[in-house]
Amino acid sequence: MDPFTSITSAVFLPFVLAAVVPALEKLLKHRIGWFASLIAFISFLLIASIIPVVMHNDPFQASVEWLPSMGVDFSIYADGLSVLFGIIITGIGIIIMSYSTAYMGHKEDLPRYYQWLLLFMGSMLGMVFSANTIMLFIFWELTSITSFMLIGYWRHKPESVYGATKSLLVTATGGLFMLAGFIVLRAITGTFDLPTILQNEALIQALQSHKLFLAALVLIFIGAASKSAQGPFYIWLPNAMEAPTPVSAFLHSATMVKAGIYLVARVHPIFSGTEAWFVLVSGTGIITMLVAGFLAFRQTDIKAILAYSTISQLAYIMTMFGYTTYQEPGMGVAAATFHLLNHATFKACLFLVAGIVAHEAATRDITRLGGLRHEMPITFIIATIGALSMAGVPPLNGFLSKEMFYESSIEMGHALGSPFTFIMPALAVAGGVFTFAYSIKFIAAIFLGKRPEKGLPPHIHDPSFVMIAPAAFLAGLIILFGLVPSLAVQTFVEPAVSSIMMETQNLHVQLWHGFTTSLVMTLVTFLLGALVYTKYDSIAEWQNSFNRKYPLISVNYVYDGLVNNAKGTLKGFSSFMQPGPVKNYMLAFLGLMVLLFAIPFFKLAGNSMPVLNFDVEPYEALVFIFMIIAAVGAAVLPKYLQAILSLSALGYLVSLFFIYLSAPDLALTQVLVETLSTIIFLLAIVKIPQTFKEHISPSVFIRDALISVVVASVVLILLLYANQGIVPPFESLSYYFIEKSWPLAGGHNIVNVIIVDFRGYDTLGEISVMCLAALGVYNIIRSRGESQ
Repeated sequence: MDPFTSITSAVFLPFVLAAVVPALEKLLKHRIGWFASLIAFISFLLIASIIPVVMHNDPFQASVEWLPSMGVDFSIYADGLSVLFGIIITGIGIIIMSYSTAYMGHKEDLPRYYQWLLLFMGSMLGMVFSANTIMLFIFWELTSITSFMLIGYWRHKPESVYGATKSLLVTATGGLFMLAGFIVLRAITGTFDLPTILQNEALIQALQSHKLFLAALVLIFIGAASKSAQGPFYIWLPNAMEAPTPVSAFLHSATMVKAGIYLVARVHPIFSGTEAWFVLVSGTGIITMLVAGFLAFRQTDIKAILAYSTISQLAYIMTMFGYTTYQEPGMGVAAATFHLLNHATFKACLFLVAGIVAHEAATRDITRLGGLRHEMPITFIIATIGALSMAGVPPLNGFLSKEMFYESSIEMGHALGSPFTFIMPALAVAGGVFTFAYSIKFIAAIFLGKRPEKGLPPHIHDPSFVMIAPAAFLAGLIILFGLVPSLAVQTFVEPAVSSIMMETQNLHVQLWHGFTTSLVMTLVTFLLGALVYTKYDSIAEWQNSFNRKYPLISVNYVYDGLVNNAKGTLKGFSSFMQPGPVKNYMLAFLGLMVLLFAIPFFKLAGNSMPVLNFDVEPYEALVFIFMIIAAVGAAVLPKYLQAILSLSALGYLVSLFFIYLSAPDLALTQVLVETLSTIIFLLAIVKIPQTFKEHISPSVFIRDALISVVVASVVLILLLYANQGIVPPFESLSYYFIEKSWPLAGGHNIVNVIIVDFRGYDTLGEISVMCLAALGVYNIIRSRGESQ
């Protein structure tokens, strides 16, 4: 199977087979999760089959024509980076869906659960293999929608609805900013195709010197930061923990939250090496790393601790991708890419452990847990491996990528010079200290100490094999990648780094590399982390006290204020803009019309008056007089029926002019519309009083008359001067329709062709509006008749 077929099959297989899940669920019952696991496994094999293609920095690209007028094809781009993400997405997908077969209750809506998991997996795969920014955006927003459905899976819980809504608002809005950035990038480079930009060094240099470079960078990074919960956008991820734990493990630790990381890595060759890139990406990453790591201390929910640790760990990766200079644009790329893979293993493992503990102990509150190492020894071992890897303890894989982070921080400090020679490593160590402290707390609060006397089930034990095996497998990968890093580095990390750097990279990662500065930093991290851990509860209490004292100092407070006040704010705005009476709208519209044409009035002031043509046929003059009488009658007659008939007469008189101007089709249309409108009006007034009740004061009458005269004068003057300089003469478009009506639409009746073909959507819209209006009138009349 060729790579293009393999990738497209891997992407769309979950979309196609998700449709059959409800039917198969009737046959397989609660075992439907194994079918979903099989789909993920097939996608995994399809992606794994192209690893040899991209192993030696030889990316693959193929496309099918899709939107040629926009210069957008359905284009697949496979390199080391996209394959790394594809393996993580499908590999973790297999584990999560298998784990869910035991975690999810048999009474749950399992078809809906697995359908959205499969759709999410397909969306993520489509995103990482997209070769153009439009495709990437479409799949990007699909991940937001599917994530929304999964976070809000338990729709009866207000917390789930709140978390789902929050995640959608933040990530989807960020996606719109990203789309704007892609459009700016297209305006600069002339293409939506990413490989075209990535492989053209001259184009990249021109881009980095362009005046819109910073705008494109900021807009795209907002999308990345919102998806990966960086900076002020972090607020959605803790609330997303209301999703089922397998969803949290899949979306919010291993895959979706890394979509922003993927985007940063993908555009790295385009924007890196600039000061703006370093300040924006690394600056956001460092601040988020420290703030999220610190805020993790006050969390008492296991998943909330893991949520803030995920935000902090993603900030590690973001920071490392931002470590670039003009001379060394790839300074932190290897460390970031390796930590990306390692984080997927240990964080998914810890989320599965959280699910096991909640499943067996019926709580996720660490204040109600403790001492479970005796009753859950296997879970305790797995949790310890995952948490120590997150803390960066050897010989686990997290230690290796943490060491690389420290090394890149030292290099970045030297590149920036004093005082950053000390500041950059110190900030990295500070992030590591927080990580070490909350990692130890995770183990100690759940498994160490004494078992609480109350609040826990009397009998707690390790779960079934189906639940423990996935977590144990991930723990095995943590150890394996730590002891034999070359397995992961040579197969996945090196090709990914090479694709980001756009040149072949050879990495040498080993467990022991001597007594280095980074090792000293690690030892300092452990010592300070242990010290901070002794003050863990005091720090948490101080944070809680500060939050109670200063509730306004919170991004969540700002978000809640904006969302909760949106209804009242928009209601006030709509009340101002739509006060109710139609007369007010007409006054505003006509006043604006006069204002817009004030400049032409001044322009005409110095010109001679136009020559009026009074050569009017008697029948034309008669029609004019009748039209004036009908218009005046519609305005001044005191009863509805008389006013409606006058207005209808005016419409029929207009149709006579269409006939005179050799437009019989328009005349017929006018007659039909006027007839229908008159019938609808007459049906409506049957149920309402027949006399106008509104009393118009003389001042209001004078005001309305003055506005009418002014507007009519403006229209008259513009018409008189239409061909005397205000509107430049232009050639009629009729010749186009005469020539093209038969070749393009196959019709000789030019007016019909224009209405049906050239203006087809416009005509459809008009028909739809009229139908809806008629239905509305019908229902109003019927409802009033029934009420009486």
